[in-house]
Amino acid sequence: MDDFFAVQHAYLIPLLPLIAAGIAGFFGAKWLRGQSHWPIWLGVGGSAVISFSLLAGMYSLWQNGINATLWISHDWYTWIITGTTFQASAGFLFDPLSAVMLCVVTGIGFLIMVFAAGYMKGESGYFRFFAYLGLFIFAMTCLVMGNNFVMLYLGWEGVGLCSYLLIGYYYDKPSAVAAAKKAFLVNRIGDFGFGLGIMLIWKVFHTVSYFGDADHPGALILAMHPNAAQLDALKYIPFLLMVGAFGKSAQFPLYVWLPDAMEGPTPVSALIHAATMVTAGVYMIARCGTMFVGNSAAMMTIACIGCFTALLAATIALRQFDLKKVFAYSTISQLGYMFVGVGVLAPVAGVFHLVTHAFFKALLFLASGVVMHAMHGELDMRKMSGVKKVLPLTNILMLVGCLALAGFPGFSGFFSKDEIISAAMAKAPVIGVIMLITAFMTAYYTFRLYFRVFQGPEVIPAPPADEHGHGGHDSHGEEEHHSREPFLMMFPLVILAIGALGAGVLNFSKTDGLGAFLGASPSFQNAYDTAKASGVEVPAEQMGQIETAEAHPESGIPPVMIVSACLSVLGILLAMLLHLKDRAAGDALAARLQPLTSLIEHKFYVDEIYDALIVQPLWNLGRIFRFIDQMIVDGIVEVVGFIPKLSGFVLKLTMQRGYLQGYAASMLFGMAIILMIIFMHH
Repeated sequence: MDDFFAVQHAYLIPLLPLIAAGIAGFFGAKWLRGQSHWPIWLGVGGSAVISFSLLAGMYSLWQNGINATLWISHDWYTWIITGTTFQASAGFLFDPLSAVMLCVVTGIGFLIMVFAAGYMKGESGYFRFFAYLGLFIFAMTCLVMGNNFVMLYLGWEGVGLCSYLLIGYYYDKPSAVAAAKKAFLVNRIGDFGFGLGIMLIWKVFHTVSYFGDADHPGALILAMHPNAAQLDALKYIPFLLMVGAFGKSAQFPLYVWLPDAMEGPTPVSALIHAATMVTAGVYMIARCGTMFVGNSAAMMTIACIGCFTALLAATIALRQFDLKKVFAYSTISQLGYMFVGVGVLAPVAGVFHLVTHAFFKALLFLASGVVMHAMHGELDMRKMSGVKKVLPLTNILMLVGCLALAGFPGFSGFFSKDEIISAAMAKAPVIGVIMLITAFMTAYYTFRLYFRVFQGPEVIPAPPADEHGHGGHDSHGEEEHHSREPFLMMFPLVILAIGALGAGVLNFSKTDGLGAFLGASPSFQNAYDTAKASGVEVPAEQMGQIETAEAHPESGIPPVMIVSACLSVLGILLAMLLHLKDRAAGDALAARLQPLTSLIEHKFYVDEIYDALIVQPLWNLGRIFRFIDQMIVDGIVEVVGFIPKLSGFVLKLTMQRGYLQGYAASMLFGMAIILMIIFMHH
């Protein structure tokens, strides 16, 4: 692997988007203006080419049986030294897991940036938007390819910053500013736990490196045999790390920021809040599998939280009317599936679902953007219907994305989701059953949206009187009416639709597919060995270990797959019945199910509960501290300083008036008194 261009010039993968972001940011306002997307296209495109060349080369090596050398870790330079103890390097780790993740980040990222150039055309902050996107890709690549926890944390915080900047892109809109602050603060809670976890790792392992580097290939954190103190710490480290994962990947109870994040432009929702950043938690747990698999309490916590989040978010999505909000809750739900995957010792299924989800969820968000673009910024599905006549190509592409999300047989989501459900059934049947129920709900709410918006009688919302679209966007005058489906926006959607349809084939083969390839990653190999050593029963193929998988060939179609396919079809048929054939019946059913309908529409009042229990008490505490500061602390200072101030004020009035002749008269008067006293004594 040393002779790969991507290995020799690994620094280019994060550096190209960073340089591009700098060019767009510094030269965009004055010179590039409407062409500010070009440096980002070139930078992210360059990163994508290098990433795909790495993946192709690595896969070729693996196919030729060179298994042991399928990863490389190397330090570029020493980044942080504090005293004689703490040291962190800037370096990269390339293995099957990071190669696959890099291709998802840069590949999907590039397609979304092509779309964004058409979508954001005419925006006043066009250059700023693309500069933030370039910075995001830089941070995300650092997160994925870093070879130690400090690099991971750098990327982790970097994507959080970019998320904040992009959610609040329309900074003159109060709801966007509030959503950006909410995302930032909720993620701070998760990141605090994550930071503590990294500190504890350094404290007990005396290093932050995953596997060492090419020059010092000694077994480090994720490959060492821990001593008694380290084993003790491993009871707590997974819980601290998972708090960070729950924040970044929007799991209960830290999921509340993601639906509000839809205030950002649609390409941001597609890139950051569906395809890449929100999967960082899943990636981190898969990468650090060695630390998790031996801790059954941690694994069960991840699986249970993922399961609960998947069900909760799917339930809320049933009664959302904003297109992007439906897909936001759907993303939270699908991330729950991924957490169940890594939690039931099936990281291969979790990462497989991560890859397929990136395709179809990016497609669904961008297709929503096309609808929004054509509907003058309108997103409420109650105000539109029969849009397929206006947007024929978007209709087909949205249908492909919806079928993939609904887990319809043959589409990518069907295969990846079923692998997670099968693994859950084997490990914890209750979780498996809940996942099946969630799959049925997913099919229903996805096609509720599709049938309401694209099918039925044509209802097109009228443009707003002031032609002011969502966040000051999406109303481009006459140009919009000439081309509701511009090529620049539709081309990336077609590529994503091909992925949503066909990405399921990636893991068809148990010996040559994505799962077995991921199994060559040291993270998966060591996690498998640790699980076996801990006495945990784990099917080898779920960890990508094909040596034993070949000894147990699967015969026929698994029963779970048949049940899941039937539930998917039933969910779609129910949605067709209530939201296409007889919409009045669907509305009547919702009315009959009050107050449950209202409870779901208000998202179970979770935001209100948080506001009452956390936000308002903190506001009140702040007001108390403000009173103490202004009245008591400042009051004491005022009292202590009052006497000197008073004496100074008196002296100022009597002695210092600023008149020179007055000063001279006072001096003469004083000298006369002194002379009189002297003469009187004589």
